Amino acid sequence: MSAAPIVAFIALEAIGGLGASKPNGPIQVKGAEGVIYPDPTLCIGCLTCEVRCSQVHKAQGLSDVPRIRIFNDPATKVDPVVQAAYPDRGKFHQEPCLQCPTAECLYVCPVDALQVDPKTGARFINEDKCVTCGRCNEACIFPVSSETTATNQLVFNQHSRITYDPDKDVFAKCDLCYWREGGPACVESCPINVRIRQGIIKVESGRMCLAAPASTPETWDKLRAFQTFEGSPAQGKA
Repeated sequence: MSAAPIVAFIALEAIGGLGASKPNGPIQVKGAEGVIYPDPTLCIGCLTCEVRCSQVHKAQGLSDVPRIRIFNDPATKVDPVVQAAYPDRGKFHQEPCLQCPTAECLYVCPVDALQVDPKTGARFINEDKCVTCGRCNEACIFPVSSETTATNQLVFNQHSRITYDPDKDVFAKCDLCYWREGGPACVESCPINVRIRQGIIKVESGRMCLAAPASTPETWDKLRAFQTFEGSPAQGKA
C-alpha cells in the first residue's frame, strides 16, 4: 500500500473512519451556474486550456494538475473553418468535469472536502481538507479516455474527471475558477475562442471551442450525452 492511502486511512480513522455518518445517496445542492461545454470540432489541440488551468490554480496556491484534458481523437470531424484557418490541425476532444447536478463525489467525501461555492454553485475540492482517500475519484461517473491518447502525453494515472496530484498529495477537479472575475481561465484563454470573439473565425452565434453556458437541465443532458462513453457509469443517470 502506498503512503498516500495509508495516511488517508489513518486520517479517516481519526474522524470516525469508514463508519462516519454520511448520506447514502446523491444530495440536492445548489446547481452550478455554468459548466465547461466543449466543441471538439473546433479544437486544434494547442493545450492552451490545460496550461492556463495549471497556471491560474498554481497562482492560487492550489494543485497545478490540469483540470481539463485533451485527447487525440481520429473520429472527430473537424469544422471546415478550423481546417481553413489551421490546415492539418484538429481531431481532438476535450474532457472537463461536468459539474453534475447531483454530484456523486459530494456525498462520499468523509471530511466534506468536496464543497459547493455558494456564489457560483461550482463543485470544488477544498485541498486543505482533502485526506486523499480517493472516494471522490471512485464515485465520479465520468471516466476519462485512455491516457495513452492524451495530447500532452502526460500520465497521471487518471481514471475519472478527478485527478490525484502526488506532489501536493491531494485530489483536484474543475472548479470553474470560481474565484476569478473573468470566469474559467480555459474559456477565456482558448485561442479559437479569442479569434471567434475577434470575428476572425466565423461560426454560428454562441459556438465556442470551450463555452461556459448556464448549466440548465437541457444543457447538461446534451453535455452528458457526448461525454458518456461506452460502459461509463453515467449511462442511464439522470
